[in-house]
Amino acid sequence: MRIGLTYNLKSDVPVVAGVEDWSAECEERATVELIAGALAHLGHTVIDLPYGRDLALRIAAAQPEIVFNIAEGWFGRNRESLVPAVLELLDVPYSGSDALTLGLALDKYLAKTVVAAAGLPVVASHLVSNPAQLAALSIDFPAFVKPNYEGSSKGIRGASRVNNREELAERVGWVLANYRQPALIEPFLSGREFSIGILGNDPPVALPVLEVVDAQSSVTSEQFVYSFETKSGNLERLLCPAPLEEEEKNRLTEIAVRAHTALGCRDFSRVDIRLDDKGEPFFLEINPLPGLSAQSLLTVQAKAAGLSYDRLIAAILGSACRRLGINVA
Repeated sequence: MRIGLTYNLKSDVPVVAGVEDWSAECEERATVELIAGALAHLGHTVIDLPYGRDLALRIAAAQPEIVFNIAEGWFGRNRESLVPAVLELLDVPYSGSDALTLGLALDKYLAKTVVAAAGLPVVASHLVSNPAQLAALSIDFPAFVKPNYEGSSKGIRGASRVNNREELAERVGWVLANYRQPALIEPFLSGREFSIGILGNDPPVALPVLEVVDAQSSVTSEQFVYSFETKSGNLERLLCPAPLEEEEKNRLTEIAVRAHTALGCRDFSRVDIRLDDKGEPFFLEINPLPGLSAQSLLTVQAKAAGLSYDRLIAAILGSACRRLGINVA
């Protein structure tokens, strides 16, 4: 097949002064080459389609049979939806979730609303677009503050865990000033943190549960924040499969699959869940465009399930083709 590969490179993202993690969701060239190599190993012709203002013209000229989409976009709450919307306008089939799901999932507050309506556990949260709103809010501490429309731990630092009103006001102000979007405030969950990858449709299937812990054994879950500093400094350890009782694993998997379904995800996604101090699980967020680097959480989970990297890419592509009625040749 002639397969287009749409993506964003970190090096192409316009610089935003004072925000060191602005390009965190975009790809390194090595990841793009890894995906392209896997598709080529599977016998396909890969058409390189980097993100840019002329992308629609290049897609129309290339005429791919399907597009393997990992494009995150650059700015705004609709950025992940732009490439799928363009592909639908051009009547070009593509892998992964559609524009509606990508936009909904990127809005953490709305995503939690949908997941809660599906009967799944979420923590109560507040959305603040002006510091003046804080005075009227009843907030238990410690709390957690993050940008509402970001992923890949953008805007999340050790200081995102706040212990009083003064720290809360400072962190909300920092999010509003630097990320130009509402700040999401929710209770800090002091238990273990897990991630569950999902592959396929009808039914979607969960990969082995992965636990994220601090690389320093002295740091407990009550202190651990999966922040930008943690990721960029490689200060985390990934345990996959996570050390869990069967009942615990099944509960986490159930939440992940049901959240994936409730939000209309397709072909692949990754769901993050954290426990409270009583060991009860709560949905944190979902990523319908999870990272596919060699070290990404989804890749680690696929390996634990016995899938090589090429087979992971084949599974995502195959799921999309079956959904679309396209023969993978």
